[in-house]
Amino acid sequence: MSFVPSRWFPTFCSFIKYAGFLLAASLVTGCGLLYTNMVEPYSAKFDRTPVGAKRCVITSHQIKEPVTGANVYVEWTASFILNEAHKAGIEKIHYMDKRTLSVLLGIYKRESLIIYGD
Repeated sequence: MSFVPSRWFPTFCSFIKYAGFLLAASLVTGCGLLYTNMVEPYSAKFDRTPVGAKRCVITSHQIKEPVTGANVYVEWTASFILNEAHKAGIEKIHYMDKRTLSVLLGIYKRESLIIYGD
């Protein structure tokens, strides 16, 4: 007695492979592992906060070497933020947003501070 697969068996195996691939891809991208780009408020105090007429964007880049874990990054300081805002003509900062773009599990990350004020 020998096993003879039916005609639909190869098609069913292909379907299982593609379904597994789609499931894995949706899980990885749904969690933001391959690519994320989001904007979030830098502070939570918005009680009667004006919008402001001017805007300034300060961007930093971070590269993480995946094998050794060595990081190359830049940090913002308060004096640097104030200096860049003054260059953009902003004398009074009302609020800031932070935009983060991350690619491939954070191997490349770009963070931008978006400053609003007058």
